[in-house]
Amino acid sequence: MKRLLALLSIVILSGTVAACSKSAQGESQDPGGTPSNAKKMLYVKRGEGTNDPIVMKHFEKIGYTVIDMADNVFKADRVNGFGVVFVSPTVNSSRIDAELKHSTVPIVYAKPQVASITGLTGMLDYGQLDAAKTLQIKDNKHPLAAGLKDQVTVYKNDGKIGYAIPGKEAVTIVTAPGDDKKAAVFAYEKGAKNINNEPVPARQVFFYLSAGEEMNQTDDGLKLLDAAIQWAAQNGK
Repeated sequence: MKRLLALLSIVILSGTVAACSKSAQGESQDPGGTPSNAKKMLYVKRGEGTNDPIVMKHFEKIGYTVIDMADNVFKADRVNGFGVVFVSPTVNSSRIDAELKHSTVPIVYAKPQVASITGLTGMLDYGQLDAAKTLQIKDNKHPLAAGLKDQVTVYKNDGKIGYAIPGKEAVTIVTAPGDDKKAAVFAYEKGAKNINNEPVPARQVFFYLSAGEEMNQTDDGLKLLDAAIQWAAQNGK
């Protein structure tokens, strides 16, 4: 009996040590088995005086804990510990660390210049539609299409829509009407190769929203934004 009790003590102690080790490695989970940081968002933006609070509040409404960080203090390693990152269209692209392309945390970029810096598109393969409010759903079966199809009105009034030309291993979901090369929503799956032929460590998405258009979004535009965040955050799991 004493020998049996001793063996049971060793087994219990081993399990406790293993659990502590797993927690120390940052793999803590909630009782349902979901990583504890899955709904924790890092929101990278310009300083004050922008419409970023509108978008941040929207993300909070759909269940995310949003932590904002100004672009002048942001570094690629600051994404550690978050479930998803949103790079606002208000950022100064020259302040964004190019090493972000190596992030193991999924990212949604809403700035064409940053998509170029981080290898989602080429150096000059991006631009902006200056007076548009509709976009074309190219792949309505992909989760990033949010169940929408055909032409979709994403702005209430004509506004600025960002676009870029993705690499061959990206999946293009939404384009400018009549021009499939100008992608308004596209993504790289985890492991796909970006424009520089480098494997992407986590899902990365480009989204068309331009600075100043935050209040101009329609319900369908918001559906596409939500889909971009939620698909990225799943990161292939």
